[in-house]
Amino acid sequence: MVMGVFFNSIYCFIFGCIIRHHLNDQIGKLPGQPNVDFKQFSGYIDVDPIAGKSLFYYFVEAESDPINQPITIWLTGGPGCSSVGDGFVGVGPFITTNNAIGLKRNPYAWTKVSNVLFIDSPIGSGWSYSNTSGDYRVGDQSTSNDLLAFLLKWFEKYPTFKYRDLYIAGTSYAGHFVPNLANSLLEYNSQSHSFKFNIKGVALGNPVLRLKLDLLAEHELYASKGMIPNKLYQKILRHCNRINEDNYSNNAAPWSKSCRRAMNKSEMIAFNVTSVEGAKQRQFDIHRTPCDGKMEDLNSGKEVTKVVDGFDMCIPFRTSFYFNILQVQKAFHANRTNLGYPWMGCLQKSGLVYKTTDKDIDMLPALKQILQQSVPITIFSGDEDGAIPMIGTFRHVEKLANDLNLNLTKNEAWNQENKEQGWLYTFGDLLTFMTVKGANHHVPLSRPSQALFIFTNYVINPPQ
Repeated sequence: MVMGVFFNSIYCFIFGCIIRHHLNDQIGKLPGQPNVDFKQFSGYIDVDPIAGKSLFYYFVEAESDPINQPITIWLTGGPGCSSVGDGFVGVGPFITTNNAIGLKRNPYAWTKVSNVLFIDSPIGSGWSYSNTSGDYRVGDQSTSNDLLAFLLKWFEKYPTFKYRDLYIAGTSYAGHFVPNLANSLLEYNSQSHSFKFNIKGVALGNPVLRLKLDLLAEHELYASKGMIPNKLYQKILRHCNRINEDNYSNNAAPWSKSCRRAMNKSEMIAFNVTSVEGAKQRQFDIHRTPCDGKMEDLNSGKEVTKVVDGFDMCIPFRTSFYFNILQVQKAFHANRTNLGYPWMGCLQKSGLVYKTTDKDIDMLPALKQILQQSVPITIFSGDEDGAIPMIGTFRHVEKLANDLNLNLTKNEAWNQENKEQGWLYTFGDLLTFMTVKGANHHVPLSRPSQALFIFTNYVINPPQ
């Protein structure tokens, strides 16, 4: 660590830090962006030049002292959502203006305490692409392999940051991406005789860890809040494979037709809608209704907002509009394939097909491997998430702790500015689980101040 800081300081003194970045990837200024002192970079890393496979990235230097701040890799879920786009709804330095043609500063950006690297992964998400059609059939292993290849090349391009403390974070299906990547980097370290990734921690928000149990937890949550009759919940338990924390299987049989019917009925009753699709749009936030903005309004210059309980539900919607502005794509050095369809935060029309069986994989063994190499894990969950409810995630964490004989060392409320913000559980000195009051499936969007507080005070600077 000391040698790394010394190397960075000497190099920057002699050559200037910016020389080591790829100048062609530096963003002069994004359209409608306020003036800032930190630097931004974006572009492509060719992870497989022969196949024409490239991952798109957006890198933002820390707002102060970037050369001595850690670097955080941010991945979002889906699978198939854009991590770069996600960077404009809570974690990154900007969010869109209300008319979506400009940007304003995000007061709770994680760049206040870290350099942040957003990567569109897997292939087919955001602006990442391949010239080989077979590369769009992806899964956990191929995604992890591509990310490792990406990072090795990225750090060669930006060697100033090779020696920084490294954190890997993400939300939702990043509960697969992040642990798999962390283990790939740790495995690389064990075989490398030169460069080693300086992994200091992992952070997961509302992560998919044991999908079938997470899905059952949805209906447990609805029943506990009186959103569905308990009789219906008991029917779901009878018809849905009877799995639990102790007999979860990666190869669990598909849900039966009677199970799927009961679950569909439960979702529609819970949100008082007449279609399963309508219910699934509501699952990510059990109390707030989604943004109902229209692209026509933004096209005509109108503002589109929907502030509910202190935050704007239309931020992701406006981000999609902003990312489809031609001048924005040019400033990002993006869309070099000239997509024949609009950019979308999720569900790209790129042909991405994710391996279905991978979604059921039990991620506790991957988390166990990370902890066994003394890398801390922090998991946080919004208590208004109906997609991956915290009640299910907490049981996974308890299971993980029990398997590793980690004792519960803290069980208490956590506070920010003298206000209770949720509950804190620590197991041993490496595993932390935190609930966030009033947060939905995306804590950095719905409770950005609390998300930054957790990242700063429990991930980067954990209490001693």
